Amino acid sequence: MPSEKISSQDLLHQVKIAGKIPELIAGILQQRILEETAQKLGLVVSDEELQVGADQFRSANKLESTNATQAWLRDRMLSLDDFEQLITTNLLTHKVAQLLFAAKVEPFFHQHLSDYGGAIISEIVVSDYNLAIELFYAIQEGEISFADVARDYASDVESQRRGGYLGLVKRCQMTPEISAPVFAAQPPQLLLPIRVAKLVHLVLVSEVVPPVLSIFLREQIIWDLFQEWLQQQITERRSTIL
Repeated sequence: MPSEKISSQDLLHQVKIAGKIPELIAGILQQRILEETAQKLGLVVSDEELQVGADQFRSANKLESTNATQAWLRDRMLSLDDFEQLITTNLLTHKVAQLLFAAKVEPFFHQHLSDYGGAIISEIVVSDYNLAIELFYAIQEGEISFADVARDYASDVESQRRGGYLGLVKRCQMTPEISAPVFAAQPPQLLLPIRVAKLVHLVLVSEVVPPVLSIFLREQIIWDLFQEWLQQQITERRSTIL
């Protein structure tokens, strides 16, 4: 009967043939960069912060009992010390990101306002421009509603069910051909059919939403700036070891 034991050599071999070595190297470099940066900045994690972080992690991962936590650790071959290191790393990551980039959020936001605006829109995509024009005028004249057109002509079932409604769409999620007329619209306004590649878009603009630096967006910008910085650091370090 073959052995059920898995050695470290087995793991390393599987990692190699699965093409995961570059990913592991990046992870090792990321940990080193984080620890070195935290040390330079004088950042530490207190026992109280560690306990709160561990509780939040268990809650987020539905580890609602000691047995559930122990099973989760066993499945990942982690010890309690490893778990503590995981939580410490998560907390240090947040601290480093905040200290390096919190002050850069507002300048970045104002430099990229066009990326954060949005609009509440509905959309129908068809392949025939003449049909799109015909539908545009039918809606304009009140002969049929936008939602009814979507149910009859939308190219996918989900759009048919929603009556073409997309909700809030960020400007950065739109193609330039669509974003320009959307943000020049006077809502509520049905735009003339817009060609994008081989498709034609009928867009109903219900509301243009100006960019607002919310708490959520602030945290997202900090995280994005941190990730960009971290990838640059990893790339530089990688070039010296490979």
